[in-house]
Amino acid sequence: MTFAPRLRLASPRKRYFSSEIERKACDPLRILFCGSDAFSCASLRALHREHEVNRGLVESLDVMVLPPRRTGRGFKEIKEVPCKSVAEHLGLRIHQRETFRGWSMPEGTNLIVVVSFGLFVPPRILKSAKYGGLNVHPSLLPHLRGPAPIHHAMMRGDEYTGVSLQTLDPKAFDHGTVLAQTPSPGLPIPGSATLQHVTEALAKVGAEMLVQGLRDGLHVPPYRDAGWMAEKLHGEDLVHAPKVGKRESQIDWLEWKSSDFERHVNIFDTIWTHAKNDRGKFKRVLFLDAESVPVDEVAGREEEAVFRVEDGSEGRDVPRTVRVDDERDVVYVQTTREGWVRVRSVKVDGKTAQKARNGLREFLRG
Repeated sequence: MTFAPRLRLASPRKRYFSSEIERKACDPLRILFCGSDAFSCASLRALHREHEVNRGLVESLDVMVLPPRRTGRGFKEIKEVPCKSVAEHLGLRIHQRETFRGWSMPEGTNLIVVVSFGLFVPPRILKSAKYGGLNVHPSLLPHLRGPAPIHHAMMRGDEYTGVSLQTLDPKAFDHGTVLAQTPSPGLPIPGSATLQHVTEALAKVGAEMLVQGLRDGLHVPPYRDAGWMAEKLHGEDLVHAPKVGKRESQIDWLEWKSSDFERHVNIFDTIWTHAKNDRGKFKRVLFLDAESVPVDEVAGREEEAVFRVEDGSEGRDVPRTVRVDDERDVVYVQTTREGWVRVRSVKVDGKTAQKARNGLREFLRG
């Protein structure tokens, strides 16, 4: 599969979050930054740069991160959140906790900034900060509230996305006042973009929006609602963006078009299914790539494979035509609506990654 070029959603000369307002003065900010993943790291770095050059705005910066979590086979590997490494590199004071219960903020903290954190900031903590809290959210709120907006925007095939700077609501996630938002129609999502490219681009836009919002005093009451998407979605059912997992990367042989295969690989790196082997048993197969191709590019001998679509305890066998191109060492698999995807490599459970022509051999029948 060919990789997309580095995504650039924002021109360096164009502000995507302009506010035609008079700047409001505030006390020097003593910030508690709460973050976790790669998306949050860009905002932390931007705040630290502002702290270095503009102490009159950002006087101090503390960081709260979640404890490490166990990952990998058998959950034997302990993995720290990326934001902790960045905070250590910047020499910032770190608070590592899994809850706010029984904890008090550093003395003098007057603003909380939350970016992709995962914990809800309770009213007790929020009220103790003079300027409350801000959140950088990678969607055009109220569209795609929730912890995985970038995943869901790409899975839905949305043509545009954006970033919103909002206040922290004391009762619910992603229900604060939108103080700044990417202007309509949003930032385009190229069809070939990967999750990493989109995340990196939006993280940069969000970091710039956060710092400019602080310079403009958007965090100082009274707040001005700058969100335009809410009016556009008025009367429509809002789409939520819950956490994603293994289920979302499972191939839906009944619904997915060829473009869906490629899109989901760009999001999850791999997609998976169960296939029936020559002994009549189903084994899990990972497609390590999948590229949509026109029918006139499909070549090779014709075979058939039986895949399974699963939902809970239910399962349905779905036969699909497969073409094996020995000359190019690839496999073409037919999708819905006469579409085709080209697969170059797969990984069958219990085996190492292989060329698709070899890895799928036990599942093919003429």
